[in-house]
Amino acid sequence: MEPTDDSPEKSAPTPSERPLVNTDDEPRVVLAAVDTSPAAKRVISMAARFVRAFPQATLHVLHVLRSSRLDKAQAAHAGVPGMSSEAVEDAKDHLEYHKRLAMAQCRNTVISHFAAGNPTGEILRFCDELKVDLLVIATHDHAGFERLLLGSIAETLVRKAHCSVTVVRQAAHAADR
Repeated sequence: MEPTDDSPEKSAPTPSERPLVNTDDEPRVVLAAVDTSPAAKRVISMAARFVRAFPQATLHVLHVLRSSRLDKAQAAHAGVPGMSSEAVEDAKDHLEYHKRLAMAQCRNTVISHFAAGNPTGEILRFCDELKVDLLVIATHDHAGFERLLLGSIAETLVRKAHCSVTVVRQAAHAADR
């Protein structure tokens, strides 16, 4: 005798058959902070992959052109006001490239932002202003003297950001896989 829809022999749905339920705390604002390293493409890929699961989420792409007091002092000494317009245009082109890359990988709204200054401070500022739910960044895995000299932007952001942070590592070598 075959089990019927109302018979007790009918089994419960398997986990893959049960409908999924989203929670009320879905991420709505994701910020992908990109730099000029090859890891920036991985940041965009990870952020786009994430927002695809949340159609209402907006992906913001931020590029911060590093500008320090030393840069400003050198520019003033050379008689150049601020940064060179060529450096700014190159940075904006870089940002536009990553925005197009994100738009090709997800259907969500993608908005680009450009800033000049201290990358850590600017990223934290954008996180607060945009009320970011998830920040996606890369790490360059500097070690030793290089880390002492450069600091770790990723480490500081993980500690100071008021949102969740996903840190994308550089691609593993094919031989290591």
